[in-house]
Amino acid sequence: MVDSNATLLKLLSRATAAYERTLNRELRARLDDQLRPAHYAVFRHLDPAGSRISALAETAGMTQQSMGELVAHLERCGLVERQVDPVDRRARLVVLTDRGRAALDVAAQRIRSIEQMIADALGERGLGDLRRALALVDEALAAESTAAAD
Repeated sequence: MVDSNATLLKLLSRATAAYERTLNRELRARLDDQLRPAHYAVFRHLDPAGSRISALAETAGMTQQSMGELVAHLERCGLVERQVDPVDRRARLVVLTDRGRAALDVAAQRIRSIEQMIADALGERGLGDLRRALALVDEALAAESTAAAD
């Protein structure tokens, strides 16, 4: 049932939470119950060549301390590791381990199946319309943010 009084923010938040719950069930089953949706912030923003914790925190919109705690947990799980940054040997980069890359492969497979469930519910055309609409929302709000910063 559609809540016609719900804000777009509320609907987007609910959809994101449902998506992440569905994804998380599979990942937790395959990763010994070690992964939580909060950890997705690391994977979502991690550059394939590695990222500094400060860059991860900034793009995720969280404190360095909070991001550091997420990274430390993922390190203990064997999904990421910290390596010396070849550009600045004083700094450390967070990079995926082989196990972390395998987890991302599982996530990619599961994401494809979740998107197929959404396509089944909306139809292929509806899914395409949703993708375009969400991209336009992102563009519109990015443009507004840029204008406000000027």
